[in-house]
Amino acid sequence: MTAAWWRSVLRWLSQLTGQAPARLAAAPRQAVAAAAASLQGDALSAAEVAAHLQRGLHALALYPRLAGDPAAVSASGLAEAVDRALQDRDWATRQLPRRPQLLPQLIQTVNDDVASARVMAAIIGQDPVLTGNLLRIANSPAYKVHERPVESLQRAVTLVGTEGVRQIISAVLVQPVMQVQCEVFPQFSSIIWEHALLASRAAADHARTVTFGDAFAAQWLGLVQGLGAALVMRQLLQEAQVRGEEVEPALALQLLQQWSLPLAQRVAAAWELPEPVHQALAPDADGPLADSLRLASAAAAASLLCRHGHASQGRMLALLEQLPAAPPHALRWIWRRLHGRNVETLDESLHGDGEGAAP
Repeated sequence: MTAAWWRSVLRWLSQLTGQAPARLAAAPRQAVAAAAASLQGDALSAAEVAAHLQRGLHALALYPRLAGDPAAVSASGLAEAVDRALQDRDWATRQLPRRPQLLPQLIQTVNDDVASARVMAAIIGQDPVLTGNLLRIANSPAYKVHERPVESLQRAVTLVGTEGVRQIISAVLVQPVMQVQCEVFPQFSSIIWEHALLASRAAADHARTVTFGDAFAAQWLGLVQGLGAALVMRQLLQEAQVRGEEVEPALALQLLQQWSLPLAQRVAAAWELPEPVHQALAPDADGPLADSLRLASAAAAASLLCRHGHASQGRMLALLEQLPAAPPHALRWIWRRLHGRNVETLDESLHGDGEGAAP
């Protein structure tokens, strides 16, 4: 992350808040407007949009520690220790979470008929903890389709359909291994989890309606990408504890950018997810599933930045429309499913102009 990029963030924030950059260190919201460089000034290329939105997501996850104008990341023993650990061939054996017990059954039922979702829901229903998690996710902004809360597995199947229940079950299986106890970055775990949930649904929608690809594989891309970020943070915190060092937010940001996808690819291999999932997580991946992952990850990050009051829907949609494989009509439908009409952004609540509300 360059000093010029941070200066552009600070300049944008000073325009937004009316404060001079020198005062921004005390402002409560200055750290999580990453992607700001793409909202003002020179337009970004399509290749840069996704990267800026990903930085915005990670800055949001690292709030409130990521503040002001952090010093550039320099070579450090902690960074080298994390890199060595993640490059070690035996790392996966020691650190990768075990494959969820019900995952093979879920994969087997993907091409089954409507009853498969009910069968899987019935299996989940035998575990009160998993049942509670399923209903919680069914009532989350990513899946909620009715004002009345979903109170039973049967109602969940009825309201969100077979595909929706399969997606929710996938999320239920992943959620327990995504939890990271992270006092230094208190909202990291919740932000990364919410992004994974939103990205998994958006990727499935994109695959189903735009590329006509494998929606099941696409949703897993969103989930394991989030798990990759959680594993990066877990390793960083572990190494910092061993060395008795404090985790600098700029270093956390750098490692998340560098290692999230490679670790997600290891998870996909270890859990024996469909081969197309492994391929789409490669750094130079191309093709329909890779397009679905890029669009979904960027859209989920944009939605979270809106939800936390750091951008308007209009600005975020304008950015997303620059991405490949994002036809405007399909993008707005995905955004409406992802973000919802009832989400009020900071810009809209302050000015009442409804700028950029999804149609």
